[in-house]
Amino acid sequence: MKINALMMNEKDNVVTCVAEVEKGEDVVYRKGDEIISLRAEDTIPYCHKIAIEDIGEGEDVLKYGEFIGKADIFIAKGHLVDHNNIHSVPRDYDRELVSLDGSYEEKVQIVRKDDRYSFWGYRRAEGRPGIRNHVLILPSCACGSESARVVASQVRGAVNIVFNTGCSDVEANTNMSQKILTGFACNPNVYGVVIIGLGCETVGHDKLREKIKKLTSKPVVSFGIQEEGGTLKTIEKAVRAARDLASEAAMQRKELFDISELFMGIECGGSDATSGIASNPAVGALSDMLVDLGGSSMMSESIEWIGGEHVVAKRGATAEIHNQIIEVCRAYEEHISKAGQDCRAGQPTPGNKVGGLSTLDEKSLGCIHKGGTRPIVEVLEQAERPTRRGALVMDTAGYDISSVTSMVAGGCQVIVFTTGRGTPTGNAIVPVLKVTANEVTYRNMEDNMDSDLSPIIRGEKTIQEMGSELLDTIHAVANGKLTKAEAYGFSDIAIDHVCRFV
Repeated sequence: MKINALMMNEKDNVVTCVAEVEKGEDVVYRKGDEIISLRAEDTIPYCHKIAIEDIGEGEDVLKYGEFIGKADIFIAKGHLVDHNNIHSVPRDYDRELVSLDGSYEEKVQIVRKDDRYSFWGYRRAEGRPGIRNHVLILPSCACGSESARVVASQVRGAVNIVFNTGCSDVEANTNMSQKILTGFACNPNVYGVVIIGLGCETVGHDKLREKIKKLTSKPVVSFGIQEEGGTLKTIEKAVRAARDLASEAAMQRKELFDISELFMGIECGGSDATSGIASNPAVGALSDMLVDLGGSSMMSESIEWIGGEHVVAKRGATAEIHNQIIEVCRAYEEHISKAGQDCRAGQPTPGNKVGGLSTLDEKSLGCIHKGGTRPIVEVLEQAERPTRRGALVMDTAGYDISSVTSMVAGGCQVIVFTTGRGTPTGNAIVPVLKVTANEVTYRNMEDNMDSDLSPIIRGEKTIQEMGSELLDTIHAVANGKLTKAEAYGFSDIAIDHVCRFV
């Protein structure tokens, strides 16, 4: 019998079908050394769940050996289990906190060296080396974004971002925007910066320039459209300045750096059931390998820890870090609740549900695999730069482009991005490597996908084998190989805000 479903843990009362199963056909899965089959009483779409035993109304539904929701109705063995018949419930965060009395077993990361993964990069006066050597054309407000785009288009080696705010905002939002913009400028992949402002924005181009200069010795120049006498005069001066910086950058020679200097961000978007089953675990294996070599990896999107936050917290290197992770999730729920909203209403997304993810808990338990298993040594706020090396987490919004934005501002040199449904997104400053374990998505979106992890689903390769292949791919990207989004010149950003425009 050919296996067409996967059991993630022997405690589970559902399995995930890795092929569409028609009503009346057999679902075949492995439980330990035993091969089990049952008759499908419903048609089970690709990547959806089937009950392998009767589940009573109000009873727990288990996947990954963990709670993913409660049954809304009696679900008989052999029937479809999805968002229409199970639901998520609020977490009991108080019970998940640990004592700070010293009884918590602290975790230590063991680092090894492997010269095979050294990479060629650009030395920076401060911090990690760059794996790219961009001249960044940085608008200080929305009104400077189009001019920044034109300038970047005229200078080889220049990149720009589109910034959609900078005015009519409250202090907290302005502070976040400034944190992102200065973080972009300080990213190791940036050689120098040309700022273009309007002249009447909340934080002017000259003030932004001085903020950046306090954080880095990189060359930074700025221009204001109102001061320079309009768009054409500003573009002319900015192009000349960008050209000079690009000429300087082209003279910088690459140097060989140890893989411990690599800082990788981890993201997911457009998830489906293959994400939690295969692509996220493979990226988790990659993360562990990088951290074992002394490098750093960072997982974000804290709303997608909810339901699995207790698992993430257990990776905390200390009791304080364990509790920080729990409190991040509590604060996220409370923030949404104060606005009269329920985070479970937006998660999982409609696309996630079509892809077989039924509850926030199920999505989170699959999402957190991408962070690996190594001790978490630091919990960061959005766009904050780490002070430690190893496995990190960042408290960001539950929106992939916003999370990537914050991680780039936090100093990541490369992003690995898992997807089930597919996405084209990229970032101007940092290469974004797109991976999927959904063979249909890879085939349909091969123009956007960089790595096909579907051999895991088919049983042809193990999670560890694919994780090792991803490490080789990341190593190649660090040495200059372009990702597909990078080759297209994609430059998506989104900045999380706490308040509406005023």
